[in-house]
Formats: sequence, structure tokens, C-alpha cells
Amino acid sequence: MLLAGGQGSRLSILAQRRAKPAVPFGGGYRIIDFTLSNVMHAEIPNLGILTQYKPSSLMEHVGSGAWWGFVGRHRMARILPPYTGEEDSDWYAGTADAICQNRNFIRRFDPELVLVVSGDHIYRMDYTKMIEFHVSRHAALTIALQPVPWEETSRFGLAEIDGDGRIRRFQEKPKSSPVSNLASLGIYVFDAQILLRRLHEDAGDSASSHDFGKDVIPAMLEKDRIYGYVFDGYWRDVGTIYSYWAANMEALSPQSGLDLSAWNLRTNYFDWGEANDLPARIYSGGSAADSLVARGCAVQGRIEHSILFPGVSVGRHAIVRNSIVMNDTTVGDDAVIDRCILDKECVIGETCMAGSGEIVPNKRHPRLLDTGITVIGKNAHLPAGATIGRNVLIYPGTRPDDLPGSVIHSGETICPMTE
Repeated sequence: MLLAGGQGSRLSILAQRRAKPAVPFGGGYRIIDFTLSNVMHAEIPNLGILTQYKPSSLMEHVGSGAWWGFVGRHRMARILPPYTGEEDSDWYAGTADAICQNRNFIRRFDPELVLVVSGDHIYRMDYTKMIEFHVSRHAALTIALQPVPWEETSRFGLAEIDGDGRIRRFQEKPKSSPVSNLASLGIYVFDAQILLRRLHEDAGDSASSHDFGKDVIPAMLEKDRIYGYVFDGYWRDVGTIYSYWAANMEALSPQSGLDLSAWNLRTNYFDWGEANDLPARIYSGGSAADSLVARGCAVQGRIEHSILFPGVSVGRHAIVRNSIVMNDTTVGDDAVIDRCILDKECVIGETCMAGSGEIVPNKRHPRLLDTGITVIGKNAHLPAGATIGRNVLIYPGTRPDDLPGSVIHSGETICPMTE
């Protein structure tokens, strides 16, 4: 069961019009492709994909699941949106409620085990090893864990384990006094019958928020054998602007542990508008160093340590540096893009400079943008000669008339009147 209904509010305008798992990544993928590929490699035969927030692009991308091998009589992938028209069930109340509402999908296969995963992390994991660990411990539940820096423990569910891996204490996002720095990765293996029983009990608890970390797991600790499987591979939560940008930059260096070429990722190669792209072309006078340049790109300028998605055009003498530029964006002649994220179909005018000046936290969203990254939303158009500072947020659909002037200082937010 793949939880893919996340809103991704900390990704700001990148997830404003799409579910977080549908956010593009790495020059040709979407975030959900990593989990789908892991499920494919583990040869898990039946997959339920639970959607909720703005699911259309995600549903279009996943389709029938055929790109990930879910074809044939004994393999199935199904999109499972929230039920509607039933009392109190128009939206999932929490992660456990999402699974509970779709318990009949589980029952139809009468499985011994149920793997519950999230569709919004970047990682490569062999689920079969975790399943073998679960079976060997006769566990009711096994949770994938990984050490995180102590200063980040408040963002995760934390487990304290004994020498055999059994979880003795569990905390969900503690504000102080963490029991350990072993963080839950949101990957669970359940005994199927125990899962259904505990979900039924949780659904009947009016005081519960119906979330695995907050409610179900703490309740299970008193009744069931719960183990922690410590995973030592690459795993990243890309839930913030900085972590998303940083993980993309790590994709440029296989030594980071994120090796796109070695992970045998699958994606939907017939996403709308990309199927007929020609090979990328680097023109005379153009160059690309330490970068990923996807098919359909036309580069006449200089690309440095950046990721270009399909169909990007970079004009003469333009510079794109330390940036992520998504599908069909045009960067004009002599423009300079530095430490920016540009969503799809943006137009950056000639001699425009984006990502320059001092680092000042965004005034409207200081917790989202404070590391110098400027984010420009889908289909935004910036005029020739404009100067855009750092930690600037420019909303989708922005047009030159929406700008208060040719200079947008660091920390500003530009939102068109139609938003």
C-alpha cells in the first residue's frame, strides 16, 4: 500500500498544483518513481496507490502501472482515491485511516504480509531483505529505521531498540528529550491480520488522529512484537525546498549515494509533451559541465552543476549554475540563473539575472526559503533585464506586469492578482 496523497506544503509552489509525489526530480523522473521502482524490483505483485491532494497529474503519470511491470494476470496496480458520499470519509483523516478505508482492497488478496510505504522519499531499498528480517523475528510490525542528526530528531518518529532489534519505546516527533536518533523512514511491514485488527480498533477510537506514528504504533507496542530494521543505504526526505534542491544536486555526484544510472529507475516515458523530444543538442559556444541535460534540450550558453529537464532552451551566453530547470523552460540570451528552481514552462527574458544579491530570508515564508534558493513557479514569465534576488518566491503564472519593478530584492514574494 503506497501512500501518495501528500500535500507537500513545505515545498511551497512546487506542490501547489500537484501532489508532492508527482513533483519532478532528477531531470526525467517524479518523486514517486523511486518507491514504484523499489516495489517493482521486490516483485511485490499487488499494489494499491492511495491518492488525495490534487491527484490528476499523479494518476496520469502512474496510469495502470504498466511501466513498473504491473501487467498480467497475477500483477495489479490500482489508484485508490478517498471514498466520497460516506459520512466522515470524504478525506483521509491520517495515514492509518487511509489504509483502513481501503482494507477491502487488502482482503481481496488474502495476503500474509502488507508492506506500507510512502511515495515522497528518494531512496533505493531492497524490500525483500526487510521482509526476511520481519519473518525471522516473527514480528507483527517491522519499521525501517535510520540514524539522523540529533538536531533533526523533532521531524521524525523515533525508536529505541534492544540488541535483537525489538522496539522498546517509540516517540512521534518529540519536541524535547528524544529517546534515540533512530528515525522511522515511513516504511512498514505488517502481519496482515494484525494490521486489519489494529486498524479496526483505531477506527473505533474517537480520540485518535488515525495516524500510524501518533496512534497505531504506540498502541501496538503494548500488545504486539514490533521490530526495527536499520537501513544503511541512501534515503532522503525531500519535503523542504532546500532538501529537494540538495538531493537533486547530489544526483550529480554518484559518490553521494544517489546514483540514478545504477538504480535502474523506471518512469512513464510517455508523459505528455516529452515522448517526441529529439536528443539534447549543445551548440557551438555552448557547454555543460557536471550537469544532467535531458533530451529535447537546446544549449547555446553555459550549464554548470545543474539539472535540465526535457525541452529546456538556454540562449547564447546565458549561464545556468547550481540550478534545477524543469520542462520546456526558456532562458534568454545573456541571462544568469544561479541557485534557482524553475518550474515548467517558464520564460526568463534576455539579460535577466535570477538568484543574485544578499541572502535574506523570505519575508512572507521565512521557514520555507532561507538558504539562498529562489523558486520560480510554473509558466512564470520574467521580463528582459529584470534582476531577481535570493530567497525570492515567484508564483505560477506571474507576468511582467505583476512585477512592481525591474528589481525584485532578496526575500520578496511575487503573487499575481489572479492567485
